[in-house]
Amino acid sequence: MAIKGPLNGIRVLDLTQAHAGPFGTQILGDLGAEVIKIESPGRGDIVRILPPKLEGEGYYVLALNRNKKSLTLDLGTPSGKDAFLDLVKISDVVFNNFRAGTMEKLGLDYEGLKKINPNIITCSITGFGPTGPYQDRISMDDVAQGLAGSMSLSGDPAGPPMRPGIPIADISAGIFGTMGVITALYERERTNQGRKVEINLLESTMFLMSNHFQNYFISGKPPGPQGSRHPILPLAGSFQTKDGHLMLGAPWPHIAKIINKEWLLDDPRFDTTENRIANLQKLEEIIEDALRQENTEHWLKLMEGEDMAVAPINTLDKVVIDPQVVHNKTVINMNHAVCGPIRAIGNPIHLVDGIQGKPEYPPTLGQHNEEILEGMLGYSEEKIKIIKEEADAHSEELAKRSRKI
Repeated sequence: MAIKGPLNGIRVLDLTQAHAGPFGTQILGDLGAEVIKIESPGRGDIVRILPPKLEGEGYYVLALNRNKKSLTLDLGTPSGKDAFLDLVKISDVVFNNFRAGTMEKLGLDYEGLKKINPNIITCSITGFGPTGPYQDRISMDDVAQGLAGSMSLSGDPAGPPMRPGIPIADISAGIFGTMGVITALYERERTNQGRKVEINLLESTMFLMSNHFQNYFISGKPPGPQGSRHPILPLAGSFQTKDGHLMLGAPWPHIAKIINKEWLLDDPRFDTTENRIANLQKLEEIIEDALRQENTEHWLKLMEGEDMAVAPINTLDKVVIDPQVVHNKTVINMNHAVCGPIRAIGNPIHLVDGIQGKPEYPPTLGQHNEEILEGMLGYSEEKIKIIKEEADAHSEELAKRSRKI
């Protein structure tokens, strides 16, 4: 791999698909680990088919799978499973986000894998946990968010529950999975033993809402939809301008000067925090009416001059050309074997002088089969041929069963 970092020498077998798992294993790859993405022959990661695509490569795969190698193996065949176990012997981590119980059914759970590699670390991301009343339920980000309560906090107070614009259950589970793996790797340095790491979407999402749950534990009243304004800080939130929206931090009392309404400071309706909260709707109306008279850029210059916490509410096309984003080099460039030049969002973990080299583009399906099977495991051409033939036969058998159904 092109990246040199603190996790060089760590090999991760990545059985993950979709968002949560690939997000986590990409972080490991960004930090220098050798990540082998093991995919089903012919189909690969289930999100490879999702549009929009660039030269046949789906955007999800391009977003979440850089710094990885792709190996196609059918774990439902004897030869595919044997090849996987041979890789386990020379690897450090097995990462999956299968439905609870899947690895056990395949005989590839932690208890089985540690018999052939006592140092192996496994990480499993499930929807609700490996045990309990919901263990057999299928899940995805949206479902977990609904159960965890995050959707009850999103949207307008007068409207229905709303799904947040980012898949917070998947993303948080991926990050916590990575933290669990790195912690287990650190522990292994002292104990020389592997570790089983378990993460689920439900708990990951709830952990992100610790402050809201604490609010409920104290008050006994579940918080409702948060809307576009801060639930506690008066005047903090989104305000409309003539041509867009601004996100204000804690603008009082500066905002009164900015909009040329300093009389607000002495108005008995707004002269104390308690009074501002009691008359918040009226105060916000006055401020927003004033902000609507000028463009966003006009207000930004004035507010930045007053050292206020403020930002425009950007669409993504504006974000990628923002001066700070450009300075941070957040958008990275790669030269894909099929797609040509592509852009992506880089890893936010900055280990100063600790990461070197250019990121490797997301692999095409099965791109590294020969490199891994022949070069890493020393398999003969005949053995590799058997793996492919068994996978093809198994695929045809599954297709026949599907047609009968």
